[in-house]
Amino acid sequence: MMNSLIITRVEAIPFSIPLKAVSRWGAHGSRSAAEHVLIRIYTDQGLVGISEGVPRPSIYGETQKSLTHIVDAHFAPMLIGMNAFDRQAIHDKLNSIQWNPTAKGGIDMALHDLVSQGCELPLAVFLGGQLAPLPVSYMLPLGSLDLMLSSAAEMQSKYGINAWKIKAGSDPILDIERVKELRQAMGESAFIFIDANQMYSPEVAIRTINVMAEYGLQMVEEPVAVSLGRQRKHVADHIPVPILGDDSLFSLADARREVDAGAVGVMGLKTPRTGIWESSKIVHLAEAYGMPCWMGSQGVSQIGTLASVHFAVGFAKLFTVPADLGNYVKQFDDLNSAPIEMRDGCIYLPATPGVGVVIDEDKLHRYRND
Repeated sequence: MMNSLIITRVEAIPFSIPLKAVSRWGAHGSRSAAEHVLIRIYTDQGLVGISEGVPRPSIYGETQKSLTHIVDAHFAPMLIGMNAFDRQAIHDKLNSIQWNPTAKGGIDMALHDLVSQGCELPLAVFLGGQLAPLPVSYMLPLGSLDLMLSSAAEMQSKYGINAWKIKAGSDPILDIERVKELRQAMGESAFIFIDANQMYSPEVAIRTINVMAEYGLQMVEEPVAVSLGRQRKHVADHIPVPILGDDSLFSLADARREVDAGAVGVMGLKTPRTGIWESSKIVHLAEAYGMPCWMGSQGVSQIGTLASVHFAVGFAKLFTVPADLGNYVKQFDDLNSAPIEMRDGCIYLPATPGVGVVIDEDKLHRYRND
């Protein structure tokens, strides 16, 4: 077991892997490929930490080019020569530059892959957990009801998934119909929630969600705009299911604000934007308030999926809601050469030190776009 891993090099490689179908969210968000950034941190002991930077211009303002540049031009020079175990000192340096959450998240996940390898432990065990299977959900496609139902049937047949996320917000009547039809098709045991992408007005949210609850809706992600402040609590107080915070929870400070306001009932985390370090603080805040946690995907490939699963399993007592981590199957291909094991509606982690990602260098050469 090591206690010193001196960082010798940091690289950021942009890559693009096509999706099987265009993924859409909200009024303006969409993507046809996983246009992400592979981040690798090298050390004097030969260990390499691997992660995935996941820019979302319409959400965080970061792009693939800006993420690559900030890592190459600013974060890499800061980190070279530092001990990877000095995580507080490293974050103090990263935070001397404002914002850039997914660039920092990518650095942080590679750092934790590295230090858990140095401790010869899987990341989940390094965080204090055990290698238990993690129940996952799947985000169903927008489009016709037939497409939604056929996609659900396929994922249930292939992977045993029976937890579903429905994109909603633009047509409340159709949204209700989607929940109703999915419940009838998948049965009473299915876990069903919607993501309204902040698109409902408060009164529409209350009316719509109360009807959906009649069909067993179990959670609603961001039904109204984050900017509405006290009206978010008004919605929370007048619906029978908890509000899942996501777009409102970009940081620890955001999490404290939303909990104090009574606006969320489930704490949403995405390690690509808060890394392992800050995500751990958010989870402990949720624990102090007795609030369950949920892990989102942010459209990650297998690289980011594995890191997120490790985190959720590391704090398994709190992650009681199925994680939205089955969506990597929407890519045509992946850089990870050790495919994820997903069956019985769960992801099973490898018992290897760190996160367990092994990069296929031939595929990296094929998909890199620098």
